[in-house]
Amino acid sequence: MKVKFTLCGVALVCANAFAAIPYNNTEYSFTQPNGEQITLTLNGNDYYAEQRSQDGRLVMFDDALGGMVYATLNQAGTDLASTGILVSDRASRLTHQQREQAATTTNQQGLSSEAKAALVQANMQTMLGLALQQDGSVAEQTDELTHSHTFEQTSDASAQISGNVKGLTIIIDFPDERGTISQQQVERFLNDTNYNEFGNAQSVRGYFQSVSGNKLDYTNTVTRYYTAKKNKAYYADSSLSSTVRSQELITEALNWLEFQEGFNFASLTTNSSGGIRGLNILYAGNSDSAWSKGLWPHMARLSPRFCADGVCTDRYQVTDMRSSLAIGTFIHESGHLITNWPDLYDYDGSSEGSVASFGVMGYGAIGTTNRFRPTPPVAHFRALAGWDTVTELNPAINSNAPTGTLSHTSDSNTAYKWTNPANANEAFYIEAIHQSGQSSEQPDQGLAIWHVDSQGSNSNEWKPYIQMEHADGNRDPEYKRNRGDASDLFAYAGEFSNTLPNAQTSRGTNALWWNGQDSGLSISNISAPGKTVSFTVGDTVIEPPVGETYSGNLQDKQQAIEPNGTWFQYAGGAMSLALTGPSNADFDLKIERWQGGAWQQVAVSETPISTEQISYNASSGYYRFVVYSYSGAGNYTLTVTK
Repeated sequence: MKVKFTLCGVALVCANAFAAIPYNNTEYSFTQPNGEQITLTLNGNDYYAEQRSQDGRLVMFDDALGGMVYATLNQAGTDLASTGILVSDRASRLTHQQREQAATTTNQQGLSSEAKAALVQANMQTMLGLALQQDGSVAEQTDELTHSHTFEQTSDASAQISGNVKGLTIIIDFPDERGTISQQQVERFLNDTNYNEFGNAQSVRGYFQSVSGNKLDYTNTVTRYYTAKKNKAYYADSSLSSTVRSQELITEALNWLEFQEGFNFASLTTNSSGGIRGLNILYAGNSDSAWSKGLWPHMARLSPRFCADGVCTDRYQVTDMRSSLAIGTFIHESGHLITNWPDLYDYDGSSEGSVASFGVMGYGAIGTTNRFRPTPPVAHFRALAGWDTVTELNPAINSNAPTGTLSHTSDSNTAYKWTNPANANEAFYIEAIHQSGQSSEQPDQGLAIWHVDSQGSNSNEWKPYIQMEHADGNRDPEYKRNRGDASDLFAYAGEFSNTLPNAQTSRGTNALWWNGQDSGLSISNISAPGKTVSFTVGDTVIEPPVGETYSGNLQDKQQAIEPNGTWFQYAGGAMSLALTGPSNADFDLKIERWQGGAWQQVAVSETPISTEQISYNASSGYYRFVVYSYSGAGNYTLTVTK
């Protein structure tokens, strides 16, 4: 990812800006204006997807021809340009000259990451009501029904969701295409507690009951079929963006439901601003549209919004029913709608993200098998929702933190974490994953370690919101080699520390915080993969350099943190500090310890000159030194011994 967007401020992650359906070599059929039905392959998402013909050529929709054509890069290299040649799966129908021209596009390189990022940005703005800022970044437009969500390491109840949550699913057919999947089948697909139709391992309700440990019961009211006012081709018009006729159709159906069916919209679960959490639209047949056009499946914000019975619409998802139903995409999109989880894959396609197929908000719901049994959300998301009991392992945060040999059981709604005492939004989460039950379709089994930082971005593969610490150290998804493999989780005798699996401070796999400092987390003696995995949390200690000297310059009333602007972990014992500064100033010195969630002063030297000394017998913990100017300015030198 070369282009960075800032979403809702530096420290915020806006859930509404992270909501797109992912595609992984997804095939779809399109009927050309000459009547030929062709098959195309998609890789990407709602905001940008690369489309190719069956023989690998880039294609695009040509408004003038009203069909899919072979494409080339435009002169600026920022977008695709039409060749004017309609795509055909029957090459013999092309003239010799057309075949030669089309052949030049075979295996051609697609858009650059920068160009893709710009298109993602523009489409986010259109579909989700995002405002383009002067710096080129996007931020969520706000009104009484839209607001930002921070994803911090917190147990704040406002981020949690449990109990009975009621969504609405409207099923739609057309005068010229009637629904073939019954209302009762859709109800079972969404709400049955024992469900296996269409090859699914469970219903949507069953999935959320499973991953929440029965804390969330998400059900949907399913309408009878609403028959659209016009034939399907009107809504599936590929000359128009997918949000145009789709939203016209959705508004039609909502008005029908209100004024003809008398539906009570107040029966639906809403967010704190009165917006309907789960609004889902399923329509008969295929999309009959080009990607991102007509009735193409997507998630967006309904504009203008519909209000009735004291509640209003916010975001919706709309998709085609085809001839069968798979729960994967519906559940992924529900992760956005009802829990506000963001996507964990890379929108610009420069990588596969880091979580890849190991989580439902990555690619864990769209594979050949996991679309019928999606993988669980990662431990951090379950913790945000209030579904997991999380044990803090860092003794600097939890004085009663367990040590030694610990164990974790897959799908047990528990997790461990090791939080950064200097940044409460950063932590490592630890959980076992076993290829059974809800996790049966995971790419690997063993001990999973997630590096979480709410300031990360899903489209920055080298500082994502959630990074998997891949046990093989290869970072294959980040380098776009795969979407997770059988060597990504820590297995028998695996180790994780400040240097293992590798000691790289950039793009490495280890227990360093994002600022390059050692977190102090050390895991060893990992047992063989199983439903329960044991491991040892070591006593790695970050000691301050002994006898080292630090120097700097202070302006009047300024302070400096040592060593080198950060903190250190100390096993305990005596430490001695000696400060010298300018003779015409008054510099002071103090020692601070992290306790009670803040830095607390534990020793101080405040003479009226700039020569200060402290001898302190420290207990085990996290410490830092503060040199500050009471008055005056100049250079200082601090020496630390023990």
